[in-house]
Amino acid sequence: MEDKIKVIEKVTKVEFKTGEISLEPDSVLEKAKDNYTSVLIIGWDKDGRLDVRSTNNLDQKDCLYLSQMFSNKLLNGDYAPE
Repeated sequence: MEDKIKVIEKVTKVEFKTGEISLEPDSVLEKAKDNYTSVLIIGWDKDGRLDVRSTNNLDQKDCLYLSQMFSNKLLNGDYAPE
């Protein structure tokens, strides 16, 4: 876990991809291919239910940490339009 924290601490800029022409889920996922070593995906499935998935190298603590880090950055305005 300590190694993962060190890697996460190296993140200097996080971009919230909005304002693009297509925001279809398949398009967003396709653009993300080959760019990440670990992912946490949170979304609504086609039946309107919350669906959460992650890569095998993330455990529950890692997923919680990622979601809390995102929440903190979002509330701090780090993703506000420029």
